[in-house]
Amino acid sequence: MATPFAWPGASRRLILSFVLVLLVPAVAVVWLGARLIEQDRTLASRQLRERRESAADRLIAGLEQAVSATERRLDGDPAGLPIRPDDDAVLVTLRPGGIEAYPRDLLYVPVLPPGPPEPTEAFERAEVLEFRAQDARGAAALYRALATSPSAAVRAGALLRLARTLRKTGGPGDPGDLDEALRVYADLALIPDAHLSGLPADLVARRARCNLLAELGRDTELGREARALQRDLLAARWPIDQGTFLAYSEQIDRWVGAEPPVTGHRDALSDASAWVWRHWVDADRGVFPAAGRRALRFAGVDVTLLWQSSGDRLVVLVAGPRFQQREWFEGPLSAVDARGLRVALADTEGQGVLGTLPTDVSATAPRTAAVTQLPWDVFVSSADVGADLDALATRRRLLFAGLALLVGLVLAGGYFIVRAVSREFAVAQLQTDFVAAVSHEFRTPLTSLRQFTELLNDDPDQPVAKRRTFYQAQARATDRLRRLVESLLDFGRMEAGARPYRLERRATAPLVRGIVEDFRREVAPDVCTVEASIADDCGAVDVDPEAFARALWNLLDNAVKYSGASPAVFVKVDVRDGAVAISVRDEGVGIPRDEQDEIFTKFVRGTASRTHGIKGTGIGLAMVRHIVEAHGGTVSVESAPGAGSTFTIVLPAVAHAPAATVDREPPRAVKDGDNPRWLAS
Repeated sequence: MATPFAWPGASRRLILSFVLVLLVPAVAVVWLGARLIEQDRTLASRQLRERRESAADRLIAGLEQAVSATERRLDGDPAGLPIRPDDDAVLVTLRPGGIEAYPRDLLYVPVLPPGPPEPTEAFERAEVLEFRAQDARGAAALYRALATSPSAAVRAGALLRLARTLRKTGGPGDPGDLDEALRVYADLALIPDAHLSGLPADLVARRARCNLLAELGRDTELGREARALQRDLLAARWPIDQGTFLAYSEQIDRWVGAEPPVTGHRDALSDASAWVWRHWVDADRGVFPAAGRRALRFAGVDVTLLWQSSGDRLVVLVAGPRFQQREWFEGPLSAVDARGLRVALADTEGQGVLGTLPTDVSATAPRTAAVTQLPWDVFVSSADVGADLDALATRRRLLFAGLALLVGLVLAGGYFIVRAVSREFAVAQLQTDFVAAVSHEFRTPLTSLRQFTELLNDDPDQPVAKRRTFYQAQARATDRLRRLVESLLDFGRMEAGARPYRLERRATAPLVRGIVEDFRREVAPDVCTVEASIADDCGAVDVDPEAFARALWNLLDNAVKYSGASPAVFVKVDVRDGAVAISVRDEGVGIPRDEQDEIFTKFVRGTASRTHGIKGTGIGLAMVRHIVEAHGGTVSVESAPGAGSTFTIVLPAVAHAPAATVDREPPRAVKDGDNPRWLAS
């Protein structure tokens, strides 16, 4: 086994110095590259910001031009405004006495126009009978007489009161009065010019008729008349206030029994007109600006108001989204969109009017309404910030790629240089260790030879038995030297590919028994016990007997060395999946798992050799593996510290029939480092 390589102190310092020399320029290159990339990013961001600023200026100029063109028409003929019949815009004229809308009426108005006073004196006598005397029929007779009056106001008031009294006198026992009340309401609906409590008489009559139909449970007639009333109400047939409109709409929706129709922008236009009226008349008339612009949201719809006042008159354009898009946004926005930018507008309350409001204001060119004098806050941002930065930073990407390539080359070059230097140091150290180990191995037999030779020279007349013992000791030392020299020469020839193998078909059992007996006789008699379990029917193998004997001898010798004070070695031969397995097991110190892959590298020895002072050259296992692989087999080890080791050679089994000797070319010469699993003891 072999010792792991450790750098000497001088080599480690040289390697670290070399790493620092490479690291300093690499860090400098990275720092300079990062600075250049940051400067390029800043330049790209500045260019993008200037692009947004320029686009925002052009957009604001276009919006101002479009809005101003509309404002100039507020002084002239309202019919000159580009308002279409089905548009979501309306021109409202406010005066102290009321409000006018063009080109259509609003769903409701903020204030009802003054109407003629009701002739209540004409109904005093009939109302006395109805309420004080509780004479409903007498009152009904008087109301019938008044219903023929030439005055539309008197007729309307009389018919409304007549229907009321008929509903009082009618009932389950006298349904005729209720039917007459329905007819009276129908007659009242034919007087559109009259007003009752400030509301148009026909609107009051149709609502009252629907109420009575609902009480009578006449659902078919109720549905028909309620839907007709709903259509007229949404068509703004009558000028009514917001409270009346909402109350009537809710009641009609219950009668119809369906989802109320969507009024859309008409609700928003009506709400906006009411808002202007409240601020102009009710609250801020004295300080309401003579002209102005404002974007607000009514009924969930974005509405823009443009107004101008002249004396006691205020003209207001209430514009919905469609009108704004067509008249104001379309032209200016098309120029901005063509440049790959995105526009968003917000009203004075921060609600989005157009586009999606940006979450990061710093990435936009914001313009507030207070600065631009437009009704909206304007935001211009990039449609794709990342794409814009990439388009403006081609040089930055090339610089980054070049920087990465340069750093990669520096690091890769440094790695390979350090690796090469490290390997050279490792080889030098291993060679030094090998020379020291071989020298030590040679010193022991040479010392024995010298000692016994000196003894023989000092006393040539020693007894024959003693001289025979000395000669035998000299023979063993000489044989040991011979094996060392032959091992080194064979290993050198194996590495150079000059060692041919003469394969002979041999029965495995007698071949292994012979090698084990030779080992027992020459090495083990007084040192250890070798037990063999060899099956007679374990087949035959094609081997070079001399090379195979050397491989197995090395395994047996290693087992004795690392077995401790009283070694025992166990040899087993069996058949595994058509191959012959020869195992050599000891009960010695064992091999750590992290060293089991390295012990097969030439000149490398494990920690156990240093700890227990075990001698060796570090080439035994390398030779074993080289020989076994040349025979088409494999060698492996199973071991754990303190539990011994088992080395197993597996060779292909062949038939027992004798075969001619075959010369096999040696394997290709393997340079040091080509195979990290080179075997060495």
